[in-house]
Amino acid sequence: MTIYDDLLQDTIDLHCHVDLEFAQSELRKREPEWEWLPKAEKMGMRGVLLKSHWFPTAAVAPYIERLYSGPTTLWSSTVLNPIAGGPELWAAESAARMGARVIFLPTWGSCHDLESGGGFIMQHLKRMYPTFDPGQIDGAKFLTEDGTLTARGYELLELCHKNDLALATGHVSWQESMAFIRAASERKFERLIFTHPMLHTPIDALQQAAEWGAWIELCWTNIQPGRLDPSEAVKRIHAVGVAHVVVSTDYFRPAQPSPPELFRYCLGTLYDAGLTHAEVRTVAAQNPARALGLA
Repeated sequence: MTIYDDLLQDTIDLHCHVDLEFAQSELRKREPEWEWLPKAEKMGMRGVLLKSHWFPTAAVAPYIERLYSGPTTLWSSTVLNPIAGGPELWAAESAARMGARVIFLPTWGSCHDLESGGGFIMQHLKRMYPTFDPGQIDGAKFLTEDGTLTARGYELLELCHKNDLALATGHVSWQESMAFIRAASERKFERLIFTHPMLHTPIDALQQAAEWGAWIELCWTNIQPGRLDPSEAVKRIHAVGVAHVVVSTDYFRPAQPSPPELFRYCLGTLYDAGLTHAEVRTVAAQNPARALGLA
């Protein structure tokens, strides 16, 4: 076993998109879950959290587990986009009743994504579905006019706290995310994940988020070629504090290797860029387990 293989032992990928997410022939991933989960097991991963921009993965996880029943755990989630019920309490509660471990705030259904154009995902949705019109979507926003968290934001936070769920900030603005994080700190809620903020959030805001107790996520998609230089990412991890960072893949694109291979590549890249072995173990194994409320 090489150092790069050892880095993957007991790790948890908190951000892995399901294979069949949008359509039978569109944006399918490298392999279906029952093919790559045995690889994750063989490579030593503890578990993976499945995500979808389109539907609650809590609805499909039990069926995937009938095809793979090994020791690598499959956790599920929902994203509170309009198609999954939007930011309604019942949408989060029903996903929890189906077994979801994480509730994501909206992605393409957030005002932030809708107002900024939504990038890669929105362009594909408009191409795949001719009837999909972002202009007809009432986006979700979680800040009041005076910059504080909305009542619905507080309610979602309380629901996750009460039901032993983690709450991830999805694609809402970093200012909205900070409002959630501050409210979580006031309630001593320790399961708030700031979703991939490393590229567009000021470093002082990230440091404040960490001080308030949030988990700051760095994804492979943040450091893939053409984006943030891995050495700069390591500097930001150190500036925020290794004890507050979780690393994941945000596995999504069809050209990417399977999740365990991509995670190995991601962690190896950060190791080569300056994270120590112990630091990689912290951000990829220990912290993700804490974020999920696991031992």
